Amino acid sequence: HILSVEKLRDGGSLIISFQSDDSCEYWLIFPKTGCDGEEIIYGGPALINRTTSIEVDLDWSGAGVWLHRLQTYISNPDQLDLVGKMQSVIDSHT
Repeated sequence: HILSVEKLRDGGSLIISFQSDDSCEYWLIFPKTGCDGEEIIYGGPALINRTTSIEVDLDWSGAGVWLHRLQTYISNPDQLDLVGKMQSVIDSHT
């Protein structure tokens, strides 16, 4: 179940928040680590279990697998725009 797709108020970190079959809330996050002019620089992606506070670092291809899986549950056009941005970030790192 997708809870939200958003850009955080930290200036640009991108997340998909979802609830899994284990009833835990997770974030697939692309954290903002800086800026280069007007371009946001993203650190390595992570999957965070918000219920247990367990964080798993992902490589960019692993993040792509998760993004593709979650994208199938998203139909809101605004959310799909952010998913497209997330895919662009992955593409720039692979």
